[in-house]
Amino acid sequence: MSKINILTGEIRTGKTTRLMRWAASLKNIDGIFQPVIQERRFVYHIGSRTLKPLETSETTNIISIGKYNFSNQTFAWSQKILIDCLKKNLDWIVIDEIGPLELDGKGLEPVITKLLAERENIKAKVLCVVRESILEKFIEHYGLQNDYQIFELPD
Repeated sequence: MSKINILTGEIRTGKTTRLMRWAASLKNIDGIFQPVIQERRFVYHIGSRTLKPLETSETTNIISIGKYNFSNQTFAWSQKILIDCLKKNLDWIVIDEIGPLELDGKGLEPVITKLLAERENIKAKVLCVVRESILEKFIEHYGLQNDYQIFELPD
């Protein structure tokens, strides 16, 4: 079983920006990024180069955490992208970012659990972005104690 690659760091330290720069030079990669653009979070599909707002001012069909409202529709779109990645012959699958919502069974769940459970059946290396403050909870929640390695982006 291949180890899960984890890119970690504190909130707002440029993880996604550096990751997007690294991924731009790769050919056989898919998944999602969650860039913050003008103080709002979006989801970017690597394969189709499509950007959709995740953070919303809507009041229906949302998930709220703290002061943030996120679009369930964008989460559903993101989940479909990740499920479709399982059917492709990729070198890398990127999941940016797994956070408190996923640890609570929301957001990108149940797809994250499915993807991590089926990783022995896929050729791709899986790269998860997890903020440092919840890294231990992430490892414990998904049972990855001996199945992960910290991923270092090249400078």
